Amino acid sequence: MSLGLFASIFIAAVQYVGILQGAELRTFDQLLSKNTAVEIDNRIIIIGETEPDIRRFKYPLSDKILAEALQKIENAGARVIGVDKYRDVPVGVETKELKNVLQTYDNIVWIFFTGNSKQEFIPAPEILANNPERVGFNDLVEDSDGVSRRGLLFMGIDGNNYYSFPLLLTLHYLAAENISAQSDAQGNLSLNGVSLPPIDSNFGAYIAANTGGYQIMLNYPGLSQSFKFFTLSDLFDGKISSEMLRDKIVLIGGTAPSLQDYRLLPNEMKRFGVEYHAYFVSQLLNTAIKQNKPLRAWSNYNECLWMLLLCLVGAFTGLHRGSLLRLFILIVGEFAFLFVWNIVFLNEGWWAPLIAPMLGWASSLALSILYFSSQERAERRQLMQLFASHVSPEVAKRLWDAREQFFSEGGVRPDTLTATVLFTDITNFTTIAEKMEPLILMKWLNEYMGEMSKIVTNHNGMVNKYIGDAIMAIFGVPVKRETETEIAADAQHAVKCAIEFNRRLCELNQKWQPQGLPEITMRVGIYTGALVAGSFGGAVRMEYTVIGDTVNAASRLESFDKTVAQSDSQHPCRILIGETTYRCVNYLYETKIVGEYQLKGRNEYSKIYQIITLR
Repeated sequence: MSLGLFASIFIAAVQYVGILQGAELRTFDQLLSKNTAVEIDNRIIIIGETEPDIRRFKYPLSDKILAEALQKIENAGARVIGVDKYRDVPVGVETKELKNVLQTYDNIVWIFFTGNSKQEFIPAPEILANNPERVGFNDLVEDSDGVSRRGLLFMGIDGNNYYSFPLLLTLHYLAAENISAQSDAQGNLSLNGVSLPPIDSNFGAYIAANTGGYQIMLNYPGLSQSFKFFTLSDLFDGKISSEMLRDKIVLIGGTAPSLQDYRLLPNEMKRFGVEYHAYFVSQLLNTAIKQNKPLRAWSNYNECLWMLLLCLVGAFTGLHRGSLLRLFILIVGEFAFLFVWNIVFLNEGWWAPLIAPMLGWASSLALSILYFSSQERAERRQLMQLFASHVSPEVAKRLWDAREQFFSEGGVRPDTLTATVLFTDITNFTTIAEKMEPLILMKWLNEYMGEMSKIVTNHNGMVNKYIGDAIMAIFGVPVKRETETEIAADAQHAVKCAIEFNRRLCELNQKWQPQGLPEITMRVGIYTGALVAGSFGGAVRMEYTVIGDTVNAASRLESFDKTVAQSDSQHPCRILIGETTYRCVNYLYETKIVGEYQLKGRNEYSKIYQIITLR
């Protein structure tokens, strides 16, 4: 949990200074292109001034041509006409025709440009100068990358408030629907009951953005959608039916590449300025007529909570213990969910930052995996310190796979289990040792111990400790056995291991005889039963061992009456087993009952059996 909290605080700090804003905005563009909830409004028609139109009608268009174009559109019954062309000075000598049209029809809206910070205006035709309901500014709001993601509805100039060109077009159209601009309880613009609150400087992924004026987010439809488009020549040649323009919003603007009237929209899509206005008008119409709410954003508080939640998810995912494939599937699933969730959320009209939460999730995931890996290495190192060279690779793998049930902080979790304990001892070792040089004795004993230990490991046993010349081995640890079949298999491995002792000791005696080394015999005691297993010791020295009556019984069987079932050169290994072990192996080996005795330290009598050979 602390890793997730740390990651969320760190990414939130990075987000706060604005480092992620560019990536967030580009991601927003990508998500917006997948927005299926918004469609363009088919009430909007664009008549573009193309390159062929410029060659035909010259540039700039004369006032007469403009007047004729506006008259044709009016005759077709357009509800509103928007002219996206600057007209700061008359063009040509037929200015009166344009004035007549503008005086006759009050549904024609023109643009003007407020200019730079000095407010050097480029006005609309002079006849409209004192009519603020007929002229609207076409100033754009651009982000640092030049993309227009926001739109201005109002702007104050010299103490006066002006409407934007798209808003005026929309209000003229809605007037016929008896819909007008209103103020809600907070003083925000409202269209047909739907409020359009201005965005603040930290809206969505923005950090300290300039939100002067009255700005809203532009919730573009998929930019593959296009408006119905005709050319100026189409209009003059009668190729546009009156039905096509009747009761529509008709926009006239330059669409010739040579005019360079481009606007950069999300995903670096270049569109003509008249198309930008069409998208803006479409959004406002959908708000008023279809009751589409404007794009909203979470509060900073909710964004922080969402970030923290995802960071915690990433942290817990990184602690996943299982196969790499399962971890990979889990990571891919969470990533896909986060991405799809943002798309769905945007379709519902909410913009939630994606990059910052995703980085928080990924960083907490990475930190968690690193932490888990280091912890895992520490656990493996500690386990290997306890079991190195004492178990077979198969047992080591099972041990590591079951580490969650087996390992606890600080060592191995104590547990009661059923296992088979094997003790070995060399007959008359003290006498043999007294007759040998120390260096020769150690070399000879090491060879013996090495061979016997190898046999234990090969039979899935674990050499638990060496006690002088004695070996204590355990079968059935450290991974707990759950079934009787597994317990019986451990007993069989122990007996088979003892049989292998006998065979290998015969070979060693034959090897040692020519070297003048002593030929030896050994005793083996095997007992199966319950015991307690765990790690014992402290931080400086710790070892894994087992305790209980089963251990004592195996030791007593090894040291049982040395005159009974004595070994010889053909059978140098005496193997005695308890009754519990006998029940597990009697059908596999020829055995002989030695008798029923009271072993030292035990109150009850126990049957003792000798292993003769494999059946």
